[in-house]
Amino acid sequence: MGDTESEPTERIAAAVETASTLARVVDRRTVDTDPSVDEDSFFATADGRTTVANRYDLAKAVPIEKRAHFREVTRYWVNKPYSFVVIFHSAKENEEKYYLVEPHVTEIEADLEGFLTRKLKTAIKYSSDEVVVEGSDADRGRVIETETARLLDRYGLYDGPIAGAGESGVIARLKRALGMGADGDDEERDGNLDGIAARPEAAVLDEDAKNLSEYQVEKLLYRLKRDFIGYGRIDGIKHDVNVEDISCDGYNSPVFVYHSDREQLISNVHHGEDELDDFVVKLAQRSGKGISKRQPQVDATLPDGSRAQLTLGYEVSDHGTNYTIRQFKDVPFTPIDLINWGTFSLEEMAYVWLCIENNKSMLFAGGTASGKTTSLNAVSLFIPSKAKIVSIEDTRELEIPQRNWVASVTRPSFSADDAGDVDEFKLLEAGLRQRPDYILMGEVRGEEGRTLFQVMSTGHTTLTTFHADNVGEVIKRFTTDPINVSKTLFTALDLVSIQTATRVRGQKVRRNKVLTEINYYDAENDEINVQDVFQWQAETDEFLRMGTSTTLEEIKFDRGWGQERLSSELFKRKVVLAYLIDNGLNTYTEAAATLQAFINDPETILGLIANDRLDESLDDLRGMESVLIDTDPAAEAMVPRPDPDEELEDLTGSILDEADDRLFDEYRQQATPHLTAALADGGRDTDETGRGAEDEE
Repeated sequence: MGDTESEPTERIAAAVETASTLARVVDRRTVDTDPSVDEDSFFATADGRTTVANRYDLAKAVPIEKRAHFREVTRYWVNKPYSFVVIFHSAKENEEKYYLVEPHVTEIEADLEGFLTRKLKTAIKYSSDEVVVEGSDADRGRVIETETARLLDRYGLYDGPIAGAGESGVIARLKRALGMGADGDDEERDGNLDGIAARPEAAVLDEDAKNLSEYQVEKLLYRLKRDFIGYGRIDGIKHDVNVEDISCDGYNSPVFVYHSDREQLISNVHHGEDELDDFVVKLAQRSGKGISKRQPQVDATLPDGSRAQLTLGYEVSDHGTNYTIRQFKDVPFTPIDLINWGTFSLEEMAYVWLCIENNKSMLFAGGTASGKTTSLNAVSLFIPSKAKIVSIEDTRELEIPQRNWVASVTRPSFSADDAGDVDEFKLLEAGLRQRPDYILMGEVRGEEGRTLFQVMSTGHTTLTTFHADNVGEVIKRFTTDPINVSKTLFTALDLVSIQTATRVRGQKVRRNKVLTEINYYDAENDEINVQDVFQWQAETDEFLRMGTSTTLEEIKFDRGWGQERLSSELFKRKVVLAYLIDNGLNTYTEAAATLQAFINDPETILGLIANDRLDESLDDLRGMESVLIDTDPAAEAMVPRPDPDEELEDLTGSILDEADDRLFDEYRQQATPHLTAALADGGRDTDETGRGAEDEE
């Protein structure tokens, strides 16, 4: 009787033990994701369909032995619906990991992908002119789709009819499944991709399928296009706007990324030894360069503008083939971004604006990745659209809206004796014959610096960057070999901005450490007199104004202004910047259009701001013919634009309140002229009703 009574208790205890064991197994085998993430929403397209990369791929991306100590920190899409990134924190290793998640392929699917890759290479090489397309990535993507469809049909791997490159067969079925009707209509949608609800193992192994599902075909198309026209294994990382650098340090080395928020992170992406060699050769070829044992190192510009340093084999590297890619932003940052980030203060930026607009030359100095080129790109928006600009770069990084702009890029020699080499020095000489008002040089390295200062001394305004950590080092390096600029000539430079990458409250930031004016050469002491105008205080993370500005006094004298007019001009620029920040008008289009329109006709823009009508007038502002602002909305949406902190919001509010008291009344009383006419003639030919002569007619 006693044994019978104890039997249920023993069974319950055994069941509890089994449940505990099962829970431990589940815990070990389950990825610890962020509970705040809405999984259903994350893995859904805009119209509610399941993304190609999904929960299953996230689980497969993390090895079983790491799941127990990985905790998700953040997650975001980089190429929706095909790839996303998860940043994990490893409790065991006490470091963060960067995981790129793409559609997982089974062994069978991987073999099929390799088979199709080999066939595609042959098919594309020997196909008609229809296939050999020298066009955009979209054109080449359509070629991959068409040829893949033909191959799948030929080998009976897909049971849909295929009619060449037309809108029927496998491609049409995929488009219908993705909600992509022939004419953009939604009538042909038939739900998610067939097979996406099933795990690939179940679809291929358990069911012993004879044909591919739509889901599997879509995965194959993505991976084939990724490898043929994208960047292979790192294609998803190339889509990540948060990544500044991508590097692989040699054979058997993982890919590392420099994340703008989290610095260097190790990733889950690896190249095989032969694959790494092939990948580097392909990168060089796509950049129009050759790389071999004879020339094992190459600096290249990738088709998207990114800079790549490539090394092949063991010739000059103990760890073998390696590469480093510095990412290129499709849409540049603006002065508003630099203020919101705290790189410059609002007062500093208004000062820089007035100086550049009035033809003062400026040099941005600092260490590697201190933000020199970003700042140069941003402040180039202060150059008047009526000026002629010549830019000279080793690698194309500048992107400015002014249309009267000659963009020059260096070119290496194609021969061993350097014949035909076009360096920065030669481009600078050629640029002088183009009668520029402004010269933008990506970076000064050698003897071209001497010529550049001669150019400055003859009245050409110059903006450039230079590697140095302080003003003293800038002067020393320029006035000694190999550049050897005369100290009397060095004073043709007006401003030096020293940039630094540092830490504030544990976060890595970029700051303009000091803004210095170059005043005059003191022959008696054989030294150049300099004066700091703004200094950054590391203790408080604030910018201090250091005293009067000689450069502003020069502008006042040259323009025939009194002190009141000078103060008014500075204040107006502070008001424009404050208004853009306060109203969240921080996209490249909004900032560039407003700044360029203000330089062309300040009265009209101040009138729009005073009447709070700037936002509704941006379409007209973009219509200036001398300025081309044509950014891709999708690319703009991916740019991580910073928001102002509470302290900056208080500052912009106080500036606008002050403007409301002393500036806006006179502009509110004026009717705002029609923008098209106003920007065309500077607002001169408008009557008191605000209508131009053409409107009156």
